[in-house]
Amino acid sequence: MPCNPLLGVSNRHRTRCGGCCNAFYLMVKRNLLLVLLVTGAFLGFAIGAIINEPVNRITDPEKKATVIMLIGFPGELFMNMLKMIMIPLIVASLITAVSTLNPDVAGRIGRRTMIYYLATMVLAAILGMSLVLSIRPGVSGNPDTRENVQGVKYRNLDSLLDMIRNCFPSNLVEAAVTQKKTKYVTVTAKFETYNVTGASIHLEPDEIITAVHNNGTANITTIRKEIHAGSDTVPAGMLSSGGMNILGLTVFSIVLGIVLGRLREKGRPLVKFFSALNEAVMMIVLIIMWLAPVGVCSLVAARIAAMDDVLIALAKLGLYMVTVMCGLLIHSLIVIPLVFFVVTRKNPYVFMKGLREALMTAFGISSSAATLPTTIRCVEENNNIDPRISRFMLPLGATVNMDGSALYGAVTTIFVAQLNDIPLSPGRVVVACLISVAIAVGAAGIPVSGVMTIIALQAVNLPLHDIGLILAVDWLLDRCRTAVNVLGDAMGTGIVDHLSRDDLKYKSTDCDTIPLAEHRKGYNAGVMLHSSNV
Repeated sequence: MPCNPLLGVSNRHRTRCGGCCNAFYLMVKRNLLLVLLVTGAFLGFAIGAIINEPVNRITDPEKKATVIMLIGFPGELFMNMLKMIMIPLIVASLITAVSTLNPDVAGRIGRRTMIYYLATMVLAAILGMSLVLSIRPGVSGNPDTRENVQGVKYRNLDSLLDMIRNCFPSNLVEAAVTQKKTKYVTVTAKFETYNVTGASIHLEPDEIITAVHNNGTANITTIRKEIHAGSDTVPAGMLSSGGMNILGLTVFSIVLGIVLGRLREKGRPLVKFFSALNEAVMMIVLIIMWLAPVGVCSLVAARIAAMDDVLIALAKLGLYMVTVMCGLLIHSLIVIPLVFFVVTRKNPYVFMKGLREALMTAFGISSSAATLPTTIRCVEENNNIDPRISRFMLPLGATVNMDGSALYGAVTTIFVAQLNDIPLSPGRVVVACLISVAIAVGAAGIPVSGVMTIIALQAVNLPLHDIGLILAVDWLLDRCRTAVNVLGDAMGTGIVDHLSRDDLKYKSTDCDTIPLAEHRKGYNAGVMLHSSNV
């Protein structure tokens, strides 16, 4: 019987289609959590945009707030679960990582870590400053669309001092739930009022209340002289504010890890305890992350649904948002990968591929600290980073390394100056850049939302009445810069791991020295076992 050539072509076509479908299925299966995260984020945007108008038509404030609360309720539970494991994860991972390092090795790794963090933040701020001066998004701004919002008073000096105070908490239990912030009281100005008779009185205009001519023969002038000035930012001790003191817990964990490493055999039981706690927390992370798609969808939908008008807010600050987004893209896709390649001579984009889940989680929940469990898992499982590096650097980076925030601060400061037609000298531009880096380092110590931007504006004497308009689009920019912050932290582990491979060749505090390759192999096998058990 003659063979039908069309049948052969059809069979080959079906075979090829079947192979493509099978490959696609395997790819989705391997990256199922990532696919679900992306789907959840897009669904959140879509749901929020669809229900935005119906929600804003609700005139009853109580009913409107209840609807938004119910939309975001699953996301609230997801965030609570992530925050629940943050303290044991940060403390256990830092103590475990530092205790297994020789003090000299820990010092070298610490220096490399801080040099990388500061260098990338300075590069980010310079990039943001260059873009905003080139694009000039504030020149075409429309002053009529500004919102007059009263800024939160917060002195630059107190911001720095509060960050240092929080590094040394007086109570570890209290540090787990609160952090310290400078308390201000308002002191009113005092004046002395009296009358002066005479024609030859040399006074400042603001000291004269009234000048009365009496019968044309004597000049009677009422004088009000200031005895002392008034202020609403007079320091009056400290107060506790919401949010755990991550800086204090980080410093304590590093010190305890160093001491346990020096104790050697005496400290080994405690090291084993924290190591077991660390592994147990990572197993919990694997369970929680399967709830992330629902949580991310809920958080994004609730945030967009609560906005007055998404399109109007985007239109008002379109060029400003483009400037910030371009800076974040250039920094994350060119600057950081270039630094990674120059140091390691490896393909940075292969490394970045292993961070997809962490980046999507950061974008969805808008928190570097809450993304920390996922970031640790990604760099260790996907990129084979030594746990002693990742669990030392990443908790520290989630606290002090904020590349995206440094870039955002530089752009926002100069944008506000352009919007108000205020010329900035080169010196003030440099100050704005440095202030953005300094505030980014201490961002974890600033508990009030939006205060970071206000401090940057106050540092160069810029008006605060544009804050409301900027914060109207911060819901999107905050997610993007959080993803860049997480990317910078994770890429740094690859750089420091490469530079420290000789220092980490053997586990320095164990009596039986284990080569690094065997240590990594055993660790990865343990993670795979935990994953299969979950």
